[in-house]
Amino acid sequence: MNLYLQGLKTSWKIFKFNRHFLFFCFVILFFLIWSMATTFFMLLDLVLFPKFRRVKVKNPVFIIGHPRSGTTFVHHLFTQTDEMAAFKAWHILFPAISQRILLRPLIRYLVRKNKTEIIPESAGHRIAIDKVEEEEMLFIHNRDTQFVIVGTVLGFADEDYREIRFHDSQPRSRRIRSAKFLKSCFQRHIYYTGKTQIFAQTHFSTHRIRTLMEVFPDAKFIYMHRNPHETLPSYFSLTYNTQDILWGMNRFTKDQLFRFFEYRYQASRELYQYFHGLWHQGEINKRRVMIVPYERLREDLMAVFNEIVSFTGVDASQRLKLAVTRQAERQRHYQRKHDVTPLSWFGINENRIREDFAFFFEKDLLLRQ
Repeated sequence: MNLYLQGLKTSWKIFKFNRHFLFFCFVILFFLIWSMATTFFMLLDLVLFPKFRRVKVKNPVFIIGHPRSGTTFVHHLFTQTDEMAAFKAWHILFPAISQRILLRPLIRYLVRKNKTEIIPESAGHRIAIDKVEEEEMLFIHNRDTQFVIVGTVLGFADEDYREIRFHDSQPRSRRIRSAKFLKSCFQRHIYYTGKTQIFAQTHFSTHRIRTLMEVFPDAKFIYMHRNPHETLPSYFSLTYNTQDILWGMNRFTKDQLFRFFEYRYQASRELYQYFHGLWHQGEINKRRVMIVPYERLREDLMAVFNEIVSFTGVDASQRLKLAVTRQAERQRHYQRKHDVTPLSWFGINENRIREDFAFFFEKDLLLRQ
């Protein structure tokens, strides 16, 4: 409830009493009702489908790393044949089993009518209710992900919200509870779909890797490694485009937008720095982490695919291998379908990146010793 009140406070501080303030009041009220409904149905699952709690989440795979570093590409690469227990967007929006059963006729109707798109490809990342989406969004339901900040008016607030960014630094009871919430979503999904292999995209959860290692002791992690000079402009462009489609960026002044992206820049540096520090200081089990350079995805996709299969132990069917082979062929002719705005437009100087990310350029993660 505290975050909803802070959303109202931030909206008032930015807009005072006008149509923009009333718009965000409606948005916040919608999210509150949605959250309460989801909580109700998840509790109802305990009564109607108690057996889901016995489901074992075995050998899950987590894709982590900064947004736009190839996390979505790898996620879609392995889930494209619908063999993994991957979450489609509507599964993420409605994680409770009882909720899904109730809404399934509506979803099928929307699919038949081809009315599934939420965000178009031109924004930089297409979202449709019947397409696989990143499981990091499941944490929206317990309000413990950067998406709570990046995708709402809270991103324009003066507050730091470090407790939402640095999950591993939260009090143990809170961070373990949050990871177990994710586990319960996985259990429900395995029970609902009958598919057992979790292959999840959780880029912002780079900040909770130690917690995930504790709650999922047999999990493996794929860390996507890409130059911040490339990820930041793409990530900022995607964030702007998505926010503009959802809420309208014209509601905010230029100074407010600069502040929003200054916060995003700081959070990006911290995400890179956190994993970089853990890796070089030996504070995580390196045998459970595979680092994949983005360039190798483009240059030798089949080799990377086979290495990930070997490292994670996932069952790669002939159907999946054939699909990846075709993907590797298509990749040679790939043309980006969206524009990337220069960082200078967001008030970020390229020289600043070289200075602030000196740790990235001076000590390569790929040097394991």
